[in-house]
Amino acid sequence: MNRIERFFLTGQILDSLENNLKSAGIEKELHSIIMRLLIINFVLSFFVLFLFFKSFLEYRGVELVISLISYYIISFFLSFVVLIILFAVYINLRKYNRKKQIEDVLPDYLQLVATNIGSGMTTDQALWYAVRKKFGILANEMELVAKKMMGGVDLNEALMDFSNKYDSDILRKSMVLLIEGSDAGGEVAELIGKISWNIKDTQLMRKEVSADVTTYVIFIAFAGLIAAPLLFALAHRIIIVMADVTSKMDFSNVASVGTKLPIQNIGKGLNADDFKMFSYACLTITGLFSSMIISSVRKGNIKEGVKTIPVFIIIAVVLFLVFSMILTYFFGGLGM
Repeated sequence: MNRIERFFLTGQILDSLENNLKSAGIEKELHSIIMRLLIINFVLSFFVLFLFFKSFLEYRGVELVISLISYYIISFFLSFVVLIILFAVYINLRKYNRKKQIEDVLPDYLQLVATNIGSGMTTDQALWYAVRKKFGILANEMELVAKKMMGGVDLNEALMDFSNKYDSDILRKSMVLLIEGSDAGGEVAELIGKISWNIKDTQLMRKEVSADVTTYVIFIAFAGLIAAPLLFALAHRIIIVMADVTSKMDFSNVASVGTKLPIQNIGKGLNADDFKMFSYACLTITGLFSSMIISSVRKGNIKEGVKTIPVFIIIAVVLFLVFSMILTYFFGGLGM
């Protein structure tokens, strides 16, 4: 039975999407997810159209129908693009969080594997008997590896499929070393033990680097969350004061003065409300990039900072409003 996604997606793209869903730990079928996205998009498009309904009141008859249909089609496709982007971000975040959880428990798991091999178990038995519930996602993945082996798949192939499922250099290199050491017939237990300790050393080194860059993090946070809202609030208040001052000035005699300066246009170049909207946009962008830069500096990965983006934006906007109130009170006390 042909499904709706096969009409506008190739087989290669569908396979890639299904693999990404599996990597993200989402068990629902792709067809079900796409249908839900289309339903949400259908409702969202009507909501967007309703928000701008007043702009259609100037049309009559056929023009009204054509404009409604045109704007709905535009809003439908724009909403669908936004939903796809949000869904892609959600999938990538889930994949990253699962990879991070696996990397956090991988050294302890490999240490148990090394102990089991040292006690006389074969590699496949050692991998299976080292599984514990506390390993979470890694335990589930190793159970899948065991099921593949029971189905006739070679151990090396099952381990490589598992390592290629996640974008993790640590996991992939660990599995490659494990496979090569097992094939070579050397001291596999000692090799796996060294892999485990090397992973732990790498994780400790990352924590030390993260602690060493605290000064840069504080500076970036101060610039994005305090300095930027304060400066925007001050500029907004200055525009209001200048507009109020120039509104009380009489420029009726300025025309007789021979000057090229646009004295009559002083205070009329920028509206305070327009500047406030501009400030909101700039603070949103500042909060976005501040969060990503801090995440990149501390963790070496932008994905760590995605969850803090709303927090940074909200704090920046709230502080802008607070500083605006304080400056309004201060300038009001000065009679300005």
